[in-house]
Amino acid sequence: MSAQAPEKGAKVSRRSFLSATATGVAGLVVGGIIGSQVFPKEIKITETKVETTTVTKPTTVTQTSTVTVAGEPAILTPPLPIPDEKIAEKITADIVVVGAGLAGLMAAYSAAEEGANTVVIEKHKGPNVRGAHINPGPAGKLFKEAGISVDYEKAIREQIDVISGNKVDESLVRLWLANSSRIADFIADLARANGIPAQVLKPKTYLEDEWREWPRPTYKFSDETDFDGVAQLAPVLEKLAKDKGAKFYYNTRAVQLIRENGKVTGVVAQDANGRYIKFTSNKAVILCTGDYSSNKDLLKLWAPPEVARLADIPNRIIYPMITPTNTGDGQLMGLWIGAALDEPPHCPLCYIMTGGDVGFAISSLAGLGPGKGYMLICNPFLFVNTLGERFTNEALPWMWTINRVLQQPKAMYWAIFDSKWEEQVTKHGGGYRRITDPELGKEFLQGALNNGAAVTANTIEELAEKMGVPIETFKKTIERYNELCKKGVDEDFGKPSRYMAPIENPPFYAIQGIAVLLNMVGGGLKVNKGLQVLDKEGKPIPGLYAAGNAAGGFYAQYYSLVVIPGLSHSRAVTFGYLAGKSAVRS
Repeated sequence: MSAQAPEKGAKVSRRSFLSATATGVAGLVVGGIIGSQVFPKEIKITETKVETTTVTKPTTVTQTSTVTVAGEPAILTPPLPIPDEKIAEKITADIVVVGAGLAGLMAAYSAAEEGANTVVIEKHKGPNVRGAHINPGPAGKLFKEAGISVDYEKAIREQIDVISGNKVDESLVRLWLANSSRIADFIADLARANGIPAQVLKPKTYLEDEWREWPRPTYKFSDETDFDGVAQLAPVLEKLAKDKGAKFYYNTRAVQLIRENGKVTGVVAQDANGRYIKFTSNKAVILCTGDYSSNKDLLKLWAPPEVARLADIPNRIIYPMITPTNTGDGQLMGLWIGAALDEPPHCPLCYIMTGGDVGFAISSLAGLGPGKGYMLICNPFLFVNTLGERFTNEALPWMWTINRVLQQPKAMYWAIFDSKWEEQVTKHGGGYRRITDPELGKEFLQGALNNGAAVTANTIEELAEKMGVPIETFKKTIERYNELCKKGVDEDFGKPSRYMAPIENPPFYAIQGIAVLLNMVGGGLKVNKGLQVLDKEGKPIPGLYAAGNAAGGFYAQYYSLVVIPGLSHSRAVTFGYLAGKSAVRS
């Protein structure tokens, strides 16, 4: 016998309540008790039972208790369908691509190349592309030209097992591995044909380091910097798609998917004038809407807690300061029609940049400011937090250092060194973003001093005062560090002795480093090897595909910038291209 849903405000027995919760609280939702967008809800439960003993007559006991039921936040509640009378324009195409980033541009080109009538919807004013690298995978021809060999089987094992804790779909990683080289080389040839330098970035770590293969080489697209250049590809890829017949609708935001009889048949969008446009897809919709790092509500819902906290600290989420359009539109629209999402917490791409002036910090990240993208805050000097305490082995690989910084008060630290730093950096080796050239270091240090990211002093006490850390604690930290340097063994954190240099010779310096969420949280809709979006039972949703960061299954725990550098962009162009083909041929 099926349970009847109680009316709102009705009394519910504890037994029937527990029965309902065991089936997803389905009866309560239908009855309206937790159907509201305001959560959590408190429900009063009245329990009646009869107590009997051999001495007294039967006694009826009534007990009322309150149970709190947690439900989904309002942002995950599907909106009401846009009524047909509000549709100002109707457009029909074979393929509708939502998003004009790297994945969307490649999906549009790929679908149009097959002869499909293709349209692209983008909420930004134009193509939305940024970044530095595209990894070519195991058969990159520029690697071969440079005489470079990379063990990609080892690399993906590190990516899957060490970095992701084996929480990713290995079939998707291997799909990338099998197809990335031809797509990356296609991009490299296209770049060179359009005057954009495509070349190999060959960073090396100190050869004695345990992680000497990190970071591995990748492709870069700039002569001026090692950390920017991919944005130059946007107009080239857009023209490529347009030349094949794809049409672009900019300043147009997708708001709802249309699903009829189980199949996704289109999307409703809204243009800059507020008009609703219905895009009907004869074949499929491909979601290439990116991540959700510009959506504070979703960050707090799905990101790791230490990353979500950054949303409440000014200038710690970088995307909204550049292009605040990555708000999880694809993830939300997919969830609203029954798609499955990667289980949170999702994988963030966090970074370290300097404190002080945010313009200086961002230019340093992009490699366009002093230091050309290399920063002394990444060298293995002494690191202390805002409490004046040391907190990590400063020579660990980049992403592990970031994780420790995220755990510190205000997600902030100071890199401390003395006047002999120029000699020390030459022994640090070329780890990710480390400075090994003293002249480059001088340029960066002066920029940091000029922009409020660094302080200098002739005494440790004065340095602590300028840093704003407890003076006595900081003095004890310096004394202990110097003691370990003289011993030649880091008994506290295990930093290799070659990086241990005492802080004794004035002037003393401190450069502030802060952890930021750079440009991605890797949590998307679950997909299969055909890039079809899956429902909560793992079955493909007909007519719906995803690529780039709107698609899931590829990242977990944290994003590594050094195991396979340029992996995110490489997956975007590779899976965008494959999704376009798959959607047309399905």
